[in-house]
Amino acid sequence: MSAEPKTRQVLSRERWMELAMQTLAREGKSKFSLHALLKAMPVSKGSFYWHFQNRADFLFSLVEYWDRHDTETVIQALEAMPAASSPQDKLWELMCVIYEAHHNYYDLVIRALTLEFPELHRAVSAVDRKRFEVVKSLFSEMGFTGDDLEMRTHTFVVTTSLEQQILVKLPKAKYDRLLKLRHQFFIRP
Repeated sequence: MSAEPKTRQVLSRERWMELAMQTLAREGKSKFSLHALLKAMPVSKGSFYWHFQNRADFLFSLVEYWDRHDTETVIQALEAMPAASSPQDKLWELMCVIYEAHHNYYDLVIRALTLEFPELHRAVSAVDRKRFEVVKSLFSEMGFTGDDLEMRTHTFVVTTSLEQQILVKLPKAKYDRLLKLRHQFFIRP
């Protein structure tokens, strides 16, 4: 008796990105290749080339996907807040949106890709600059300036970006308590 063949599906470009990001996060960049993706996903090689011209197009599309889902979505949540919201409240909202929706989950693996594919560095840096500007504007609205402004901005962005991948998973109640303490730490003069 022979094994049944894999049922192939038609994936949208968006679904390709979603599955590729999940595979990248699970397997790491060392096992991240078109061959490995095709083995893990119920699609043919033709499906890849239907959506992407080549590997470079695919990789840049991953960075765009990451930007759209993990940066633009967060910025939109901040912009949706009432105009009268304090910068402290906006920072809290930013922290909660990132944490609750895991908008930092792919940050480390995207950065790891730039080590193997340096052509992605400029695109990833553009996303980082966007993030730094949003956070910097909040701290600036709180009255921080100079080196204090730069230190808070960099510390916030780096900590928030990397914590999902490198920190030990904590029970939700404890993490929520620590998130509140971190917020107080960042807004304290």
